[in-house]
Amino acid sequence: MSKFKVFFFGNVLVLTDTPDFHRKTTIIYKYSGIENLKDFLFGYVEKCNGHHIRILCNNKEQCWADFQTLFEVRRAAGGLVVNSEGNYLFIRRQGKWDIPKGHIEPGEQSRECAVREVTEECGIGGLEIERPICTTYHTYYIGSQPILKSTDWYLMRCGDNIETTPQTEEDITEAVWVAPSDIDNLLKDSFSSIPEVIEMALGKRQ
Repeated sequence: MSKFKVFFFGNVLVLTDTPDFHRKTTIIYKYSGIENLKDFLFGYVEKCNGHHIRILCNNKEQCWADFQTLFEVRRAAGGLVVNSEGNYLFIRRQGKWDIPKGHIEPGEQSRECAVREVTEECGIGGLEIERPICTTYHTYYIGSQPILKSTDWYLMRCGDNIETTPQTEEDITEAVWVAPSDIDNLLKDSFSSIPEVIEMALGKRQ
């Protein structure tokens, strides 16, 4: 992997071995050890919003391994579903537009989880995975424990505009089919990682 990108509490972190000054960057930080990085992230960056930070590492794989030790790491999977009419399935979760996903259970494969979660959260079946899209990373807290969640995303297909049933116990209030022309407006009110998934899946520049 050429870089590791994390949606970090309202900011974007990129762990890389190149400055790439041509990209939008708020801060360039030189990695000098895990304790210094911890102080920088949780003492400063966490309190900010909207920064795009490049963390320069001589060995980005080792830096990424060190970075993960600061969190409890959890794995999830989900899918962007397109039907035979070319419409895409979105859900409304906690007041924001999202696409279905959920935690990978013990012994479960990522692809199996993605299909299961879409089925459970939207009440539809007959899903077929067309291809992987990408893996995203974002952070949040459970109590005082910082969590790093990796989510594997897949492009899926199903039949016609199948009737959906949102899983309300998962704070999902809507599960709707959206025309491609309406996606850009919808993404203005989505979780931070979702536009990237859509861009990777559909080639849409957000």
